[in-house]
Amino acid sequence: MRRARHVPLGPFRSSRPLAQTLLVGGLLLGLLAGCGPRKAAQNPTPTPSTTEVQATKVRVVVAKSGVLSASRTTGATLAPVKESQVASNASGKVLSLLVNEGSQVSAGQAVIRLDPSNAQTALANAQVALETAQVNLQKATRSTQGSLAPQQAALDSALANLAVARRKYEEGKQLFAAGAIAQVDLTGLEAAYTQAKAAADNAREALERTQRAGSEDLALLRLQVDQAQNGLEQARRALADTEVRAPYAGVVAEIYVNPGEFLAAGGRAFRLADTSRLEAKFRIPPSEAAKLPLGTGMNLDYGGKTYYATLVRTAQVPGTDRLVEAVARIAPGSRLSLTPGGTANLRYRLRLAQGVLIPSGALVAGDANASQVFVVQGGKARLVNIQVLGDNGSYLAVSGLSAGDQIIYPIPSGLTDETTVEVVK
Repeated sequence: MRRARHVPLGPFRSSRPLAQTLLVGGLLLGLLAGCGPRKAAQNPTPTPSTTEVQATKVRVVVAKSGVLSASRTTGATLAPVKESQVASNASGKVLSLLVNEGSQVSAGQAVIRLDPSNAQTALANAQVALETAQVNLQKATRSTQGSLAPQQAALDSALANLAVARRKYEEGKQLFAAGAIAQVDLTGLEAAYTQAKAAADNAREALERTQRAGSEDLALLRLQVDQAQNGLEQARRALADTEVRAPYAGVVAEIYVNPGEFLAAGGRAFRLADTSRLEAKFRIPPSEAAKLPLGTGMNLDYGGKTYYATLVRTAQVPGTDRLVEAVARIAPGSRLSLTPGGTANLRYRLRLAQGVLIPSGALVAGDANASQVFVVQGGKARLVNIQVLGDNGSYLAVSGLSAGDQIIYPIPSGLTDETTVEVVK
């Protein structure tokens, strides 16, 4: 192998390559120095004065004025509008029950029959008493008429004699004036006239006395006939009362006696319910009752069907359970098969408050003594104090806002007052 030969370099040879190297290096440094400022101008270092504030994107709901209400469902007990404890008008042993409990009966239909034996006997006696009174009246009438006929004939005769005596006396006065008869003859004619007048007066008085006596006797007998007639009617009613009847159409809810038992007059016989008109009774807090005006419409769910009802009354004083009783009447004509004391579900809407309506979730969690929401104003989120008037769990009725305000909902995490926001859909 050949070895390389070492040739020593002189001063001129060793300095030329070094100078060239230094020249090239200087040119490169100049180029680098010229390029540096231009790159710095194209990519300036960010500073706080030049950074733009980024807006928080939010969604909003528009506040609206209205009435806040809530749906309520409660249990109700069905009851007839009209229900009666029917009493017996007669006393007696219960002979038979003509219907069973739960039976539908018509007005006037017999439900319980009592032993009618005593009432039948009383009716027969009343019939005899009436016939007796009628016979006595007829007999007295004939007797009075028989006694009046002779007295009337006597009066008629006396009046005829009076007329003759008056005529003769008048003629005698004319003859005496003419001198045709003596004074003694005129005096005799006058005496005859006076006697005939007295006889007519006596006959008239006797007839009137007989008429008065007969009239009073007949009037008394007529009263006896009327009394006997009333007794007969009473006996008939007593016999009819041995059957205890329904005063109106309805359902026999309960019978209080059994065959063989004694039922006194005025005693409870059975309970009757008019199922053509029904009510639903339920209990609610007094605060809710105050917000339910009479006439509020309600829905009653019973037997797989829904019926319309109307609130007709609420109690003024709470019971021992601190609830008040309310009554809703089912619309007339609803064909509802009622089991006395049956239960149903009653649905209605409760008016809570009137104000500006917003979602319940729009309320800012914070101070328990203050209620606030975020409202978009001038591109910023601003906290606004409000007063909650009502809450149905989903929406609030509040004051302190205006209809049309943009309420931030849902509320982004970390949102604070005066935060710049951008509304998105």
